Amino acid sequence: MAYVRKRVARRRSFFRKHRGIILLAAAAAICVAVFFFVRDLSDTSGYTARVPVPRAVHSAARFQPAKLERVVYPYSVIPGGVYNREELISSMSNDKVVASHFADFAVNRAKVVKLQETKHVHVSYRIKDQVFWTSKKVTIPEGESIITDGDEIVRTRCGNRVSATPQVPVSEFEPALETFDIPVLARLDMPETGIELSDVPLPETGLELPETALEISQIPPIDPFVPIQRPRVLPYYYRPLFVIRPEATVVPEPATWTLLGGGLVALILVRRLRRRK
Repeated sequence: MAYVRKRVARRRSFFRKHRGIILLAAAAAICVAVFFFVRDLSDTSGYTARVPVPRAVHSAARFQPAKLERVVYPYSVIPGGVYNREELISSMSNDKVVASHFADFAVNRAKVVKLQETKHVHVSYRIKDQVFWTSKKVTIPEGESIITDGDEIVRTRCGNRVSATPQVPVSEFEPALETFDIPVLARLDMPETGIELSDVPLPETGLELPETALEISQIPPIDPFVPIQRPRVLPYYYRPLFVIRPEATVVPEPATWTLLGGGLVALILVRRLRRRK
């Protein structure tokens, strides 16, 4: 019996002497386990947030370089504007409204220049197949690109003509002058690749569309700001001016030394509380 008591006493004394080391090792093991557990959770959350994107979407983003993009302004006589004599001739050849509006414009003497000073003038604008003139003056800033034949002035960005004196006809429902400077769409020409978008297979999602008796041909068209008749310089594909792409959020992983330090602090607090008791 005495021998057994001595062995038990030795074991108790061993644990008492090395109690701090044992608790420290246990705390370190717990910290390491928590670290790997949190890291696995962050990895799985990162994988679930990633959604595969079809190749057609990536290829669409690379359809056209930025140099061929053009801004379309509302009420443009020539949607997309004209930036040289050839484009003006092409627009007059393919659009009767443009040809009528530029009947007295000397196209053979047309050249593109920059405004030397800010002008406050009346401008023409187009609604469908009718061209009106603003009753109020519009400010054209210095340095804006214009096309002129020596006498008449045209804004290259929209094809709207400029006059220092009031002109007719004037619309009773004249739009606000601020809307003339707000871009509507940016053009994006699609390259000739020989591949139709309808030939690109779409990813299978498992969702079925509900049956409906409504046909696409029954949906009435929506009138945009720009006229229906467009010259050939405009493309058939548009995209918004500004595209905001969300950035992926990165979950920070806790450092090993931080977890280990937290375990040591907890161990010191427990030992102090035991000593006070």
